[in-house]
Amino acid sequence: MNILQRTSLSTARSCRRFATSASASKTVTTESPTKRRERESLDPALNTDKFLVGNPHPVSNLRPVRYPVPSDESAEDRALREQRERVDAFNQNFWVSNNNMFNKAKAEYEDKIRAQNGGEAVTTEELSIFYKDFLDKAYERQMNYNRQWWIENVGLLWPSAKSVVRKWTSK
Repeated sequence: MNILQRTSLSTARSCRRFATSASASKTVTTESPTKRRERESLDPALNTDKFLVGNPHPVSNLRPVRYPVPSDESAEDRALREQRERVDAFNQNFWVSNNNMFNKAKAEYEDKIRAQNGGEAVTTEELSIFYKDFLDKAYERQMNYNRQWWIENVGLLWPSAKSVVRKWTSK
């Protein structure tokens, strides 16, 4: 028996052992179909205590967040929620703009390279030149975004602290 046969035999045994232990640990539910738990509604009006997170935006790739709005929302909680929404909007706007610029510049670069290469596909080496150039040109814009993003997020600390203190003192 050669090394390849021994390795595959040993792998088969360990897979069989795992499958046996996994099937032994399965839990079987005996509930009837009528007793199944119903899915929760994703209607924001019905979920005043839950954060709802959506699918990624097609351009920014950020997931939108719907913050809960409880019926007994205090002024501090409302200010915090609204500031979070402003920070999210700032973040969303930046990344939509940035990614649109990137996609447009990349498409133009690929067209230019294909024209130079007689219609051949753009190589990863050629794209790496584009990426470096794009990042170099976008450096100042990215740094301004990062500075503003930090300012905005640090600005959430005081409203968060006020909200938490109000919740502690109201109990």
